[in-house]
Amino acid sequence: MATKKNSKDALTATEIKEIKKHLEALKAEAEARLKDKKNMDMPEAEVGDPIDVAGQSMDKEILFELSGNSHNTIGQIEAALRKIEKGIYGRCELCRQPIPKKRIKALPFARYCVNCQTSSESSSR
Repeated sequence: MATKKNSKDALTATEIKEIKKHLEALKAEAEARLKDKKNMDMPEAEVGDPIDVAGQSMDKEILFELSGNSHNTIGQIEAALRKIEKGIYGRCELCRQPIPKKRIKALPFARYCVNCQTSSESSSR
């Protein structure tokens, strides 16, 4: 029965081409967002008003967090693109079974199948 699942979930060459284009577009979008964030100027407080200083500090923290998330997403997308080039894209990194197409379409840079992702998350708690 595992063979049926594998053949049903295996990606075709056409699907992989489409996913590669989608990943490249996602990467370009993430890089553009990151560039925009870097170009944002955070004005320094002109007056020592504690509320303004606190608000600006919070804005800087949020900007920093968003930049970190963008870097992480770009890294995951680049890893998925490398897997496509190596011919190993679409397989779970833990169990080596094909990641279901529904999951790949929802999260094209997914590293694990749902079962392994769930197991990994529950063991890290």
